[in-house]
Amino acid sequence: MVRAPSTVRVATWNIRAAIGPGEPFPPAWWRHVGRDRFDRIAQQIVDLDADIVALQEVALLTPHGELLDQPLELARRTEREVRYSAVHAFALIEPETGQAIGAATWGNALLTRVAVKDGFAVGLPLGGDDDAVEPEGSGGDLAGVTFAEAPYGTREPRCAIGGRVAGPWGDLAIVNAHLTYAGTEQRRAQADELARIAGGLDAPLVVTGDFNAAIEAPGLRSLANAFDDAFSTVGIEAGDPRRASCGPLRIDHLLSRGLRAIDCRVVIEAGDASDHLPVVATFEVLPS
Repeated sequence: MVRAPSTVRVATWNIRAAIGPGEPFPPAWWRHVGRDRFDRIAQQIVDLDADIVALQEVALLTPHGELLDQPLELARRTEREVRYSAVHAFALIEPETGQAIGAATWGNALLTRVAVKDGFAVGLPLGGDDDAVEPEGSGGDLAGVTFAEAPYGTREPRCAIGGRVAGPWGDLAIVNAHLTYAGTEQRRAQADELARIAGGLDAPLVVTGDFNAAIEAPGLRSLANAFDDAFSTVGIEAGDPRRASCGPLRIDHLLSRGLRAIDCRVVIEAGDASDHLPVVATFEVLPS
């Protein structure tokens, strides 16, 4: 498909490290990283034909000394430039023996046709030790538990990654983030910081990622008020089931400033490659 030079196509996708859908999160999850599923994810990214692809839950891991570098491998397979960031690492522990057999990071990646300029990665706020983990979106059984008492990973450090991508459309800023699933106040603080980071960039802008909440959620108000929602721009309003990108949840977003979405959709043909479906939009640059 030939697009006008003033347009840019952007996609976001939580790939769940190629372990596929299913609840709860599996023990020894690294055993579930499927080569066939990873192949499908790479091919789907190619098929999206996007100038910028923002990915979440991309893993770099070393089970039993085997290096699995998902961001670099996806860049190679899709013939894209890559930037990757995570702000924590953790041991891989065999559940049967309690033995550590490697380490891993889960982070965010940007795949772009041309290299990102002025790249950055910024850690997002964490919940306080005494903050309660609310049950909604947090596993339910953690109701009333504080972050200090909750299992490791409940207060998993999150980050935003971004920079500038130049193309026929001009200079475009991109920010990609994965906000926490645990605790509405922690997520609100992360959304506020994401809005502040993105608001400080002076180019036409896309803010995207898995925000673990619908756009109308009070905790995303700072983002919804500051940026244009691609779905709403093309007439798919908040609450519309056509936004559903993770089962019935409408939690993957493409927001912009200085751009206008001319199409936006959930890529249902991605099937069960992940527990999320990609979201892709085409934007045209507005006159300055």
